[in-house]
Amino acid sequence: MPQYKTIVTGHGKFATGFEGAVKLLAGKQLNMKFINFEDGMSEVDLREEYLKAIGNEPVLFFTDLIGGTPYKEAAKIAYKSENVLVVAGCNLASLLETTFNSYDNLKDYANDLVSVTKNSTELFEMNDSEKVDDSEDFEDGI
Repeated sequence: MPQYKTIVTGHGKFATGFEGAVKLLAGKQLNMKFINFEDGMSEVDLREEYLKAIGNEPVLFFTDLIGGTPYKEAAKIAYKSENVLVVAGCNLASLLETTFNSYDNLKDYANDLVSVTKNSTELFEMNDSEKVDDSEDFEDGI
């Protein structure tokens, strides 16, 4: 479980989609809150959900898009609080990898999310010399 409260948020079902994936791969995370910004919600509605979820402890917002409403509302809160940070555009791999790490401070946690995201993206390519034998079993996965 992450040592810092983490609020995963984004457009549509982004947050609850991540919630399902995290639960499947790492179990229920008690220090994570998942807040969707769904059709029909206003910025005020979203901000109220955020404020209810924050409490008095350091919080990291994990948002889907830089500049989107979930990001902007989280950034407004972070601007007024030294105990709140916001990352955007990170991926599931980064959230999972950092879940079980310890950090000296909230900023180290945020920076690691960004770093892991950068290091966990790639383009799958194969050239003729790398072609895999059809007999190899690809059914095992994560």
